[in-house]
Amino acid sequence: MTNTSNAGASSRASLFRAPPLPEGPGSPQAWPDRAALLRAQAEALKALMREDLSRGRGLAFLVCAAVVTLVAVLAPVLVVDAATGEGGDTNDVAVSVAVCVLLAVIALPALLVLRSLRARGVRRRRLLGEWAAIERGCDSEIPSGYGSQGSPHSRFINAAGLLVLVFVLAVAVLANASDASGLVMLPGLAVAGAFAWATVRKYADRYTWASRENVIRGRARRRQRHRGQMSGVVEVQPTGVRPALLYIALCAPVVIVALVFAVARPKNVLGIVLVGLVALAVLLIGAPVVTRKRRRERDEIARAADTLVNSFPPGAVVHPMRYGLGEPTGQRAAAGPASWDCDPPRAGALAVGGELVHLRGVNGDALDIPFADLAGVACMANTVTWLDPTLDLLLRSGDSIEVRTPRAEEIAGALSGAGVRTVSA
Repeated sequence: MTNTSNAGASSRASLFRAPPLPEGPGSPQAWPDRAALLRAQAEALKALMREDLSRGRGLAFLVCAAVVTLVAVLAPVLVVDAATGEGGDTNDVAVSVAVCVLLAVIALPALLVLRSLRARGVRRRRLLGEWAAIERGCDSEIPSGYGSQGSPHSRFINAAGLLVLVFVLAVAVLANASDASGLVMLPGLAVAGAFAWATVRKYADRYTWASRENVIRGRARRRQRHRGQMSGVVEVQPTGVRPALLYIALCAPVVIVALVFAVARPKNVLGIVLVGLVALAVLLIGAPVVTRKRRRERDEIARAADTLVNSFPPGAVVHPMRYGLGEPTGQRAAAGPASWDCDPPRAGALAVGGELVHLRGVNGDALDIPFADLAGVACMANTVTWLDPTLDLLLRSGDSIEVRTPRAEEIAGALSGAGVRTVSA
């Protein structure tokens, strides 16, 4: 179970006394029912993300970071002034030492607060991952406050801008390394850059995590939608949306703007021509790269399929494939058909025949799925240009196996002809 009783009070908590974090979720089997698990998951994620994005904690970090940075700026200045002072006055040296000690005393509490914030942040991040992974069904919720589907958080933008500024100033200082008065800025710049980088790294990690969780949930929603479409046999249709068409649609506004500019400013059309030539050069360079990636993928799975031909029934038409394309959900140990859907991606081969779908992997995996156990098959184009289409084998048990193969439509057609319900997505 979990303690989420203080979740609603986290936004009003004192900066000096943080409320306890929710406990870990434990095993899903320990929960009385799935509805209670989903409610606890939503409450825990809400509490954790509210604290993770808290303005109060952000302000505390900013103040402490500013204090430590100020000390890092002033301490070298005092040391240099004392070392280069005329006459070597011992009083000036004593004053500089006393001020440095005072600055260290001031910086110590700030460093302790920063250490506490970091330790709590590490534990909070671990709990976020645990609670998000405990239930990833299509109806389980995950907050989208990290901007994985919108604009980045303002702290990320500000920290990134500060990091760029620090880098520019550091380069300018190093370019004039002969000036000793400028070199004293380096410690302060290094500390400011470290704090800015810590913020950028934190939010980059959160964006990556949230995007991955949304992909997993999106796959669950897509599979639920496809299962809902299996009410009747649907003939396989060529996929309507192709990656090339998406890229053409993205380029269309640029072409329109170029044509309008050429009509309105014919004297400046040379610039448009140069831009077009550069774009064409990029396209000519990129097209072979895409082709090479696609060919490398196909060659790898073709070689794997050649080594597996003897493991199929005689006369079977063997199709190369890649499986293990899904993210492990962490809800339970993947076994049986579910293990074929969990990463890491592996090469293998597939054949249809004898009222069975035969799956084989180069690592010795073998699975035969009767047509009666298939709720349906979804054939989908891949939005990544160099990746082949995918087939999603939806089993009546609730499991699914997604495979990527250049012969996806051919396999789907064979299954559709055998009476398996098939949709084209």
